[in-house]
Amino acid sequence: MWIRPYFRSRDQSKMIMKQKRAQEEIVGFVAIVLLVVIALVIFLGISLYKNKTSSTTESTDLYDFLSSITEYTTDCAITYEPAYLKLGELIQECSSGSSICVSGKKPCDVSLQTLSVLINSSFLISQEASTKGYEFKAIDSNNKESLSLTKGNCTGSITSSEVLLPGFPGTISVSLKLCS
Repeated sequence: MWIRPYFRSRDQSKMIMKQKRAQEEIVGFVAIVLLVVIALVIFLGISLYKNKTSSTTESTDLYDFLSSITEYTTDCAITYEPAYLKLGELIQECSSGSSICVSGKKPCDVSLQTLSVLINSSFLISQEASTKGYEFKAIDSNNKESLSLTKGNCTGSITSSEVLLPGFPGTISVSLKLCS
């Protein structure tokens, strides 16, 4: 039995070299495509991040602030003197517009005065500070604005939050925007 040694001919060697060259070109093409895709993803991420920082962002700290000031006890009593209303209840009374405090003041006036004191004592608002202004609004379910309080300039990035209070009928949206 005779074993024939395996020898490649020149044509076979040329074909193998062409196949290797083609494989190298495909690998190079795939590498270039991957680099382009990675660059596009990075560019997209940067552009989305820039757009996000310049728009309105929700804040859990502002939500907590709004929730706690609605529980703040005011100096307005509707029925008798020691039964002072919380600020959230006073905003509801202001929205309904049917009652007056025992002291003779309107619930909306007492609400605005109390809100002004609470917000101005909680946030440093000036053109030199990081917070340039604020905008507080209370809007009922009929889109009627019962309370509005603004201070400073509201341009640039805005941090905001909203709390819903029960109202008759529907709800009252209480929102605060801080402008940087």
